[in-house]
Amino acid sequence: MTDRTMLPASSYTAADAYGRERVAIFARSWACVGDTGQLATTGDYLATNIAGYPIVVVNDGGTLRAFHNVCRHRGGPLMWEGGGACSSFVCQYHGWTYSLDGALRTARDFGDADLRTEELSLVAVSAETWRSLVFVNVDANAPPLADWLGGLAAECADYPMESFKATHRSSHLIAANWKVYAENYQEGYHIPLVHPGLNKQIDARRYRVDVRDGYCVHSAPTRDGSATSGVWLWRFPGLAINLYPNGMCIEAYAPEGPQATRIDYAFFFAEDTPEEEMTAAITSSDAILDEDRIICEAVQRNYASGLYAGGLLSPTHEQGVAYVQNLVLQALNED
Repeated sequence: MTDRTMLPASSYTAADAYGRERVAIFARSWACVGDTGQLATTGDYLATNIAGYPIVVVNDGGTLRAFHNVCRHRGGPLMWEGGGACSSFVCQYHGWTYSLDGALRTARDFGDADLRTEELSLVAVSAETWRSLVFVNVDANAPPLADWLGGLAAECADYPMESFKATHRSSHLIAANWKVYAENYQEGYHIPLVHPGLNKQIDARRYRVDVRDGYCVHSAPTRDGSATSGVWLWRFPGLAINLYPNGMCIEAYAPEGPQATRIDYAFFFAEDTPEEEMTAAITSSDAILDEDRIICEAVQRNYASGLYAGGLLSPTHEQGVAYVQNLVLQALNED
């Protein structure tokens, strides 16, 4: 039986819809922001943005800590986005300085005011590692990362993720709502028309998205009928893990506004992987993303035109799309 789409077109374009989703979904979900190799020694930090929430993560003497990247004085940034090493956090606006544990150390040239420094520490967020990956959650009282990962962790158990070394990172911005991109990721129905190169490699008619509890497993046989090696996993709202015997690609995405999405790629390979093999994998992924960008941005323009209200979902190919929409509605109803 064919189902109707469950989200109105305005859900993909309106600022108030984005505002609700920031709070109900992205402020309550774990987000992958990097890997442990980037935070190997004391003072190593990562600064990023998740759905409008600026976050900084730091190695404090072997303890992983994360904070809102917001000074308690007048909201200046502590660190510019990116990574590096530091001995303290210094606000880029007025120079207030914080220890790596978030405590206010000095309020530069502030005057005679009697500051209660113990009440002016940085606001903490949750931070945990899983395998070689680093995750944060805006909710300081978030449930454990292991609970959020659920069965997805077991799907990865046979792959030596910690042994793979990061070789390439890139960020991409597309002019489309995050749900447009998420739904596109969750079906292979579009592959023959949008991804001609990929369509030559796999049998898109037999592309499967198996819905599990909080995550999905993707699979497709190759054109010659053999099974593709590795495992392709997706976790709501914005994490994709593609694992292979000699490497992995981690894809994390989040909204940059009602009609924009940032997609972060990180590629990891075994040390003995030939250079040409790594280059081919990265080039192929970039090409597929460029093809997805074109179609997702076209869909976004049509949603914004006011000419589209809702449509149909294929019972053969779009169970994953229905799952995304169900999870969005569930999160909003719980808010």
